[in-house]
Amino acid sequence: MAGNHCVGDKPTGWVPVPRVSEESLARFERFYGSHFYSFDHGLCHFVVLNSLLVNSEHAAEREQRSWLENDLTEAARKGQRSWLLMHYPAFVATPDEPGSYDNLDQPGRTWLLELLERHRIEAAFSGHVHNYFTNRFAGTELYTLPATSFVRQDYSELFSVAPEDAEGGRDDRAKLGYCLVEVYEGGHVTHLVRTHGRTLGPEDLLEEGEQLGPVHMSGAEPAPVAIEMRENWLGLTWLRTNNSVSPFTRRAARNDWAVAALEEMGVRRVRLALHELDVEEVRARMFALAERGYEFTVYSHGVPHSSERDLVFRNRAQLSGWELILQLDHVETMAAKLIGGRFGDSGLPCYLSELRDVDRRQIADANVKHEANYGFQLHERDKVADLCASAAVREAFAGLVFRIRRRGEPRVAPWAAIREIGAMGDACGMRHQVHILFSGDLTAERMVDDLATANRVAESTLAAIAAGNVGICFDTFEDTDRGYFVRRGLVDGRYNPRPAARVLRHLGAALARYRQGAVEEARCEELDGGRLVTLRCGARILATVLPQPHLAIRELDVPGTADGDSLILVDLESGAVSSLPAAPRGGTMRLERRLELERPSLLVG
Repeated sequence: MAGNHCVGDKPTGWVPVPRVSEESLARFERFYGSHFYSFDHGLCHFVVLNSLLVNSEHAAEREQRSWLENDLTEAARKGQRSWLLMHYPAFVATPDEPGSYDNLDQPGRTWLLELLERHRIEAAFSGHVHNYFTNRFAGTELYTLPATSFVRQDYSELFSVAPEDAEGGRDDRAKLGYCLVEVYEGGHVTHLVRTHGRTLGPEDLLEEGEQLGPVHMSGAEPAPVAIEMRENWLGLTWLRTNNSVSPFTRRAARNDWAVAALEEMGVRRVRLALHELDVEEVRARMFALAERGYEFTVYSHGVPHSSERDLVFRNRAQLSGWELILQLDHVETMAAKLIGGRFGDSGLPCYLSELRDVDRRQIADANVKHEANYGFQLHERDKVADLCASAAVREAFAGLVFRIRRRGEPRVAPWAAIREIGAMGDACGMRHQVHILFSGDLTAERMVDDLATANRVAESTLAAIAAGNVGICFDTFEDTDRGYFVRRGLVDGRYNPRPAARVLRHLGAALARYRQGAVEEARCEELDGGRLVTLRCGARILATVLPQPHLAIRELDVPGTADGDSLILVDLESGAVSSLPAAPRGGTMRLERRLELERPSLLVG
């Protein structure tokens, strides 16, 4: 398709490069063929638009407009699903944003958006900005895709940390790639494929070896996983003017690399503060993402006042839960407000989290730790049992909210804690939530061990699967690289995946491929050099090896194996799949060689 470096930029008064012209269009057609056209594949109709022509007032623009209207009308008559492909995006962040180097100017933009709505275009794909943005307009998904060559460095201003490359963000290789689109009878899903700048020489071939396929949030999730989002991923950031692509206009953009990372991990549940609903642009973005399948749980502190209750009620359709962080002497009062109140009528699940107060001697060493203390602790079993015995609490709240720190008092492993919390919920008919913190309880302690975080993510996810009746939330999404509780997240400060994110993604993909039925047996055992989590699902044994820092395996307990059976090895960080020759021996599979592992891995038997 024609781009601005092929036939010239869109018509503006300041861009210091040639604009689209009759001569450049003729030259393009001589070498490549038509610069606007369409083609079919099954019931899908693809339209390639020359967006450089929009607003140009060339004769070719009038020709393209007339052709496009007729083409889409005919596709609709045939019952086809139409897709639009073009170089310029209609807009980057909002339909009413000012014209810039990176979007279509008026009045052409309005013409195109009305055309999308009138003809019910399923999706529109564009490039040009060498970055990832995703929007929704009148039912049409709008995707602006990255490049395989370089990143537009001006969009590095969306991040809170400086780029690590020597080109001001232009060589941020984790953001290079392309998009695969899977089309289904009832919709489509997109998968971002990161190439990391890799290239092949004339004689090179792609590396051989099986890889796990992508996982998507619209499919079956491996566990009820949510992620705490503490960053400005829903709102707009204003970029500074520059003398290259925006000398006279400040542009606004969202950092949609957060959306890309969530969807790569197959996660659609997120947790954010209630007050964010007060911001119009954030609220609008939440609504658009909710239409794509995202689920939002909001949280607030204290007995909510009327404006907070009204805010939740007005946005009920976009919410999947409300977490209330309360002192326990307010619980019965709050329970009475919920029962028979607006939220009882609307059916919005509410969850109870305990807030501790230093003045009531509920927090030890508060002046030293300087940490807000909320969420139930597993050692508070008697307190939890008393709450869950209250009929009013059970009727008002869908479950309690627990928090498990990386290190604290007392220290508990995610596996045992999540399983026990799930059992507590089963006993009282509630579904408890567990926040898995990547930080400890000391403000100055640094938690920057990527392997330990990746192991924590895998162990917690598998524990939630085994427990069944529990939800988990990982805290936090992005690295915290300064201030209190410095820690690594699922992504770094530029939203590029950390090992924990890759492990979560590939664990979900592996479970989707290999899991057979419900979990019939589950256990976690300490080994010399790490932990081994084993699930039996139907005829499958799924054994997840969590090395810290190195673990060796020679045998795997797999009852019922037969001659000729072998094991499948999945590297959960890279997604690579390989076969391990093994021989059954008294209820175990004995490997032909000792397996040395330094990354989370899955053995399937």
